[in-house]
Amino acid sequence: MSTEELGYILKMPVPCPHCLQESEQTVAFLIDNENFSCPECGGRVDLASEKWVAFRQKLSEAVTALEPYYDPLPQ
Repeated sequence: MSTEELGYILKMPVPCPHCLQESEQTVAFLIDNENFSCPECGGRVDLASEKWVAFRQKLSEAVTALEPYYDPLPQ
């Protein structure tokens, strides 16, 4: 497996600001996208706010920091 896959393996819950339900999204999806539709209510979840942009940057840095540990895992 490539280290690029790490972001697609790790998932985290994201609350919808409209219905308050959580949906699981991959870390790669959160890093690469600025919004998505809630699977429960269809409301737009905005990932482009200042707080989300800062969080997505830190998340990207954390995944990058984990990559050296992921590389040597036996396949």
